[in-house]
Amino acid sequence: MIRIRNFQPADTDDILAIADVQLGEKYITVDDLSACNVIVVEDVELQKCVGFCLSYVGQDGKSYVRTVAVNPDHSGLGIGTVLVAKAVDYLQSIGAKKIMSPLWKHDDIVNSDVIFRRNGFFPVLEIPDYWYADSIAKGYSCPVCGKGCHCTCVMYELAMYN
Repeated sequence: MIRIRNFQPADTDDILAIADVQLGEKYITVDDLSACNVIVVEDVELQKCVGFCLSYVGQDGKSYVRTVAVNPDHSGLGIGTVLVAKAVDYLQSIGAKKIMSPLWKHDDIVNSDVIFRRNGFFPVLEIPDYWYADSIAKGYSCPVCGKGCHCTCVMYELAMYN
């Protein structure tokens, strides 16, 4: 059985381990966890966090679902879709009028495309080398490129109707 809940400090090691495998070493940090709204999925039997989603309101006033990641042993169960839905609910509850998400694209495959489309998002813009400067400055590595990420970002936007 799984349970969706808000982040607790005890989740930190599980989240960082999932992030290092799924998103690249050191892409998510402890500081990121304190700067974002973090929703987790806990495997109640294992008493362990098996997925997470980060969302925030940027300095530009726009709302973002920054990332979603699930332990590979729990992929394909719809956990990512539920996490993004909960992040959207949170952002809408604090007044978000526009929600964006930067998705990773490599070899013409957009990671998490299905998860975001199921939640009403659609692609609006492609940005080559989106993470390059940040990956150099912060020293994190891409799971495909290693140090110095040259992957493309496909920015997705939530179709919101007022």
